[in-house]
Amino acid sequence: MASSIFMDFEGFADVQKKLLEETSEAELKKLNKKIIRAGQEQGAEIIKRSMPKSMDLEKSGPQRSGKPRKAPSDHAVDQIPIDNVKSTNGQTFGFIGWRPSDNEENFYAKFFEEGVDEHTTPYNYNRKVPRIPKLGLFNKANKEVATFINEIGLAEYSKKLEEVFGSDNQ
Repeated sequence: MASSIFMDFEGFADVQKKLLEETSEAELKKLNKKIIRAGQEQGAEIIKRSMPKSMDLEKSGPQRSGKPRKAPSDHAVDQIPIDNVKSTNGQTFGFIGWRPSDNEENFYAKFFEEGVDEHTTPYNYNRKVPRIPKLGLFNKANKEVATFINEIGLAEYSKKLEEVFGSDNQ
């Protein structure tokens, strides 16, 4: 069984028009960036709660037998990258985490997202590389972050509407 719902908001076009007249596009972009940035920071906090963290930083990071290695200066969980917020074609977006092309100090943390099957590699003298289980922490955080962004977005836009229309005309 399927159903259709049609809603017609009388006066909404007028509200939107007045908001755009009273507020510059730059102000709305700034507001959107503020909302997305807060979502990115919230997402990083959500991920920090679930991401594995070794007890000994000296043993953290990729293990390479027979080769000298440099231990990371900090745990990956404390160094989750947060990109700058960007706007394109009216859409505002941000990115949290390691990109596949990252080769920075804690690059190995990206393997926790998608996991790695056990395999051998000639670069490791054909020794087995252990399996890394897929945790999917960033994907799991998406729903919580979306809910958070909706809540903070509603609050921020409510404040902006109050500025434009006044608190008496809601």
